[in-house]
Amino acid sequence: MSNRKDIVIIGAGVIGCSIAYHLAKKGIASTIIERESIGARASGKAWGVIAYPPIMLVAEQIPGSFYKLPEGETFADWLPFFWSGYNRMADIAMDIRERTGIDIEYGETPSTYLLTADQPEAAFGEGLLEMFKEVGAYECEWVGPEEMREIFPNVNPNAVGGISRPDFQVEPYKYTLGLAQTAENLGAEIRHGDVVGFDTEGSKITSIKLASGRTIEADIVVIAMGPWSVQSTSWLGSKIPAHVVTEECLRVKAPRGFPPHSIAHGYRTIVSLISGDLILAGGDDDSWFFKTRDDFEYSLSDDMKNQIMQGAIDVVSDLRDAELIEHRGDLLAYAPGPNYHKPVLGRLPEWDNGYIATRFGGLGIMLSPGAGQVMADLIADGEVPYRARHMMEHLSPGQA
Repeated sequence: MSNRKDIVIIGAGVIGCSIAYHLAKKGIASTIIERESIGARASGKAWGVIAYPPIMLVAEQIPGSFYKLPEGETFADWLPFFWSGYNRMADIAMDIRERTGIDIEYGETPSTYLLTADQPEAAFGEGLLEMFKEVGAYECEWVGPEEMREIFPNVNPNAVGGISRPDFQVEPYKYTLGLAQTAENLGAEIRHGDVVGFDTEGSKITSIKLASGRTIEADIVVIAMGPWSVQSTSWLGSKIPAHVVTEECLRVKAPRGFPPHSIAHGYRTIVSLISGDLILAGGDDDSWFFKTRDDFEYSLSDDMKNQIMQGAIDVVSDLRDAELIEHRGDLLAYAPGPNYHKPVLGRLPEWDNGYIATRFGGLGIMLSPGAGQVMADLIADGEVPYRARHMMEHLSPGQA
């Protein structure tokens, strides 16, 4: 593909910026169009966790799990995307730092899934570890109740143990900004504009319409607008079903002595950041942190803030002394059903030069290296790379 091709990526979230980054690493320039600013929406407010991939295969088997999938669906079909982020993030972090000076706060912290006597999973006890080993989660280990209390002296008194795993993390806004600035340093352009439609001719998209009345000609168009991708594809007569929700979390200053160790219990998650702060999220069930937003409007809820805080205190009582730094949240797009994880990536049916990458449902940071790389390969070569054919068939817009 000639570098003179006009490749336009709509959306400067982590997926759009990753596609621009991976194109730039191939020597292919692109233009990112963003109506707000880089990482202004969900990408800049995420948890920034890159989880140990095999745990996804266990989570989908646990009754009531947040990652429970419909019958016939499995993360195994696209697990390589998880591994790409897990294995490559350290190199990406170094590349961004060398080219831009941005430290994306990449690091490793252990994370433990806590079991308490009142949970159905507790019946598995230490045997739950065997489920992890069966799917290749060999780096996981059982943490007994006494060891759990050594790590978290004020953990929930009903704790019967847990499963620990090695996770990585980044600061999501700095990571998204780093991808964008690295791409820009390698020839990409970032422009402000509110996309409101497309001009087409036959099976090709010829230009992008902006709210200002201007148009931008394009040889290749990539839609990476998060939840708003659903609206934009409708302008092309394509239907990408999605369940749009808002998710909220809290960033707090950890109380003195809180370990550099993340912990989760049910839907409640406490992410220990490299910076020393914590991210708190979730409640007793998914209705607490998922709110359907078919109108694409969102607002933060004091009730939700209180529920997140109380849920975290129920896991580790020390957190009653935590200092709130930020209450944040934004819209996410999940697959319908009413919500489950299944991104959409690939070329839009019936359009020779239209592509889409969306519906990551809170997994955007984790999947961005793999998604960005395979989309760049697809755009550059005109076909899906052999190593990703099964994944892309499973996640293609035609399977949405």
